[in-house]
Amino acid sequence: MHKLLVGIVGAFGGTFSYTYLLHAPRQTAIPASLIAVAGYVVYLLVDAAGCSAIFSYFLATVVISSLCEISARVMRLPSTTFLLSALVPLVPGYTIYSAMLALVENNGMEAASAGLKAVQLVAAIAVGAAVTPVLFRAFYRRTQAMHTRR
Repeated sequence: MHKLLVGIVGAFGGTFSYTYLLHAPRQTAIPASLIAVAGYVVYLLVDAAGCSAIFSYFLATVVISSLCEISARVMRLPSTTFLLSALVPLVPGYTIYSAMLALVENNGMEAASAGLKAVQLVAAIAVGAAVTPVLFRAFYRRTQAMHTRR
């Protein structure tokens, strides 16, 4: 329970701070931070359920990206305004650090293993962030077409 609370506070605080580093509009700081917390909790729950790290990152990114699309429509702002900050807690920094440390220590096998894992996690985040807006646009166009036929 303590780990979950620390993770939630860290995800919120890190995202909140990152919105100011990016000079994002002030009204996006709290929604982006709450979205980041939701995504991080999804990541932790899916990971605790025994799913692979790649699937955990992908599903958390899809949740974050979906919530960013909804927030963008409600607040009439680009979804990337929320997405860039909200994805910060999912960045696999320790995995990348492990790969770089293994390279410096001249441990090629460990560096390759950690580097490959980092690339897979980043790819899962990228695919999740790319697929969701496409699905949202397709759904939006379909509902618009249904409304115009009536």
